[in-house]
Amino acid sequence: MRWTPYAFPAAPTDDSHQTHTTQQRLLVTLDGRTYRLFRALPRREALSSGYPVLYLLDGNAAFEGLTPALLRKVPELLVVGVGYDTDQGFAVADRWLDYTPPLGADGPVPDPQRPERMAGGADRFLSRLIGPVREAAEQGVAVDSSRRDLWGHSFGGLFVLYTLFMAPEAFRGFCPVSPSLWWGGDIMERLEAMAAAPPTPPAHVLIMMGDREVRSGQPPPETPGPAPATLAMIDRLRVRQDLCVTARVLEGMGHRAALFASLPHALRAFSDCSDGGHAAS
Repeated sequence: MRWTPYAFPAAPTDDSHQTHTTQQRLLVTLDGRTYRLFRALPRREALSSGYPVLYLLDGNAAFEGLTPALLRKVPELLVVGVGYDTDQGFAVADRWLDYTPPLGADGPVPDPQRPERMAGGADRFLSRLIGPVREAAEQGVAVDSSRRDLWGHSFGGLFVLYTLFMAPEAFRGFCPVSPSLWWGGDIMERLEAMAAAPPTPPAHVLIMMGDREVRSGQPPPETPGPAPATLAMIDRLRVRQDLCVTARVLEGMGHRAALFASLPHALRAFSDCSDGGHAAS
């Protein structure tokens, strides 16, 4: 399937001052999964090394949060959204399956907490992401293979951490936003203990979270603030010598709002990197 034009909601009709060409396409993988890919392709000629590229999970919702004004601040950054074949911001059942770590060796299973939903497909989705999804997203584009970064929010943030632990060589930078660390009990701590070391130079991790986040169906905490589990994860990651960890609290932001509030910081941070370094955000 070919790339077709994609228009941002409420985008100006005159695009003569825009820095990117925005496109979308469907991709059907060999194992039958369908993804909608979005990309904002710089109009500026790439450096000899190619464009840096930032992959956004939940691409439908993430691209709703992008604007031409945001993209003008990162004229040399290729932005790719990996979403689903839906007109909604989120495909709940699909992301529940793709973004959650395996619960056993037998493949995806019904989620013990939500048995109507399948879970545990992160290993298979990772193979698709760095295989056919990446191939389709970068089709016909000069990409700097040393400057691929990954962003995800909520369950997407959980998947970003899973990728950091299980396949740190797949991306240079990792940006989990409000990761759903409550899912699966202590599964992320167990994966963290088995984590492979990323190649040198150290991988860069930018973790963001709101300070007004409340898990759905749970009462708000007595004292508002970032999720304790996320803060504990940050402390553990900062001890590692093979990671360069930056944390940002998005003040006044709840869980959903953190998705959109994080995008300007992620775009700037991963666009400004030129040598594996990571701009302060």
